[in-house]
Amino acid sequence: MIYCTRAVLEKMVEQKSGNIVSIGSDAGRMGEYMEGVYAGCKAAIIGLTKTLAREVGRYGIRLNVVCPGLTLPKDWEQEIGEKSLWRSKEMQERFAKPEVLEKIKKAYPLRKIGTPEDVAYAVLFLASDKCAGHITGQTLSVSGGYTMF
Repeated sequence: MIYCTRAVLEKMVEQKSGNIVSIGSDAGRMGEYMEGVYAGCKAAIIGLTKTLAREVGRYGIRLNVVCPGLTLPKDWEQEIGEKSLWRSKEMQERFAKPEVLEKIKKAYPLRKIGTPEDVAYAVLFLASDKCAGHITGQTLSVSGGYTMF
């Protein structure tokens, strides 16, 4: 995130416009059991985004973060790349069983698990000057209500 932002920010300042939407995680907003390093890194994305939004807003640049909750593909075989961690036996055993998925769903107020499309539409919303042109420095959870702050 740092390298990508640095690669485009100078040009955005020069042209006095731009928009960066980063991917965080609800783990970075509230912490998550056994995921301290991951949560810390995602919290850093949120903090850096807010800081940069304050610093470069005067140049017409918007920065926001989308924080997905647990997001799983609908079709494990077709939608996951060959080298994806989700292809591992451990992940398949942990998340691909119907009884596990039902238990997970109960932790979410909407009683469903997010999809990649849910996250993509949130990013598209924040990337749109027409829909979100007056939104910057914000963190949008796409988690079915898992976090509400």
